[in-house]
Amino acid sequence: SVTILGAVLLFAALPILAKTTPKKAADETALIENSGSTNTAGYTVTVSSRGSASYVEAGAKPRVQALLKEDTVRLFKALAAAMPLTALPVRHGMRSASFGTETYITYKGQKSPDLTTPSGPQALALYNDIKAIEVAMHASNHARRPLAPTAAH
Repeated sequence: SVTILGAVLLFAALPILAKTTPKKAADETALIENSGSTNTAGYTVTVSSRGSASYVEAGAKPRVQALLKEDTVRLFKALAAAMPLTALPVRHGMRSASFGTETYITYKGQKSPDLTTPSGPQALALYNDIKAIEVAMHASNHARRPLAPTAAH
């Protein structure tokens, strides 16, 4: 019958179709974490390799938006080049006790050291790419909300 012949031909063509059909790259994510400080709130930015990001500041609702393709591609290339992130060189710098923050990125189960004072070309590239994403997301350390006054008894 015609339907059986069609099914046989389709079955025979499957290996050829599988080789020529482009596969979508898996969606990967990277998590940027800013610690905040004594006086400022921290935040996280989750970046998808497909070009979107989610920004969450402490105590606020997440905000999702699209990123420029070049910023996303550059970040994930820098991440791949810097692996393993745990082996990035660390440099400790001076920072304010009240306003100093720390910035980390986690990718494929690897968490970087603090990238606030990057050391070496790979850490510097990551830091610059993180800053570009943070600017695109309008991510910044806002002042912490003061605690409500308590009534004296």
